Amino acid sequence: MKSSSLVLIPATVYSGTSTITGDRQKAVGYYQGQGNSQSIRFISDDFPGIVTVQATLDTDPTQDSEWFDVYTFPGDSATDGSTAITTDYSITVYGKFTWIRAIVSQFTDGEIGPITLSY
Repeated sequence: MKSSSLVLIPATVYSGTSTITGDRQKAVGYYQGQGNSQSIRFISDDFPGIVTVQATLDTDPTQDSEWFDVYTFPGDSATDGSTAITTDYSITVYGKFTWIRAIVSQFTDGEIGPITLSY
């Protein structure tokens, strides 16, 4: 199996942009039959906001409607993104996704990233 460590969102200091859509990265399902788990690492420093990890099963997604949410950071559904978080946190998501991307929203201060994908 190919082992990869890919950047979903690079280290970014707040500069007035509240929403950032990272580049799509090949997920484990891109490589036919190579497993179904991938790890995502979130690093933040006084980051108030939300990161939504999205995936697709399409081979070449070109529209937002082809993506679906697989994880939201912070993971507590009671958290609305208004509390600044400093953390180094990892999760594992399961699925034969072909592509994964991250979207940062409600970004109002601090630093987010890097957010990385590995398998």
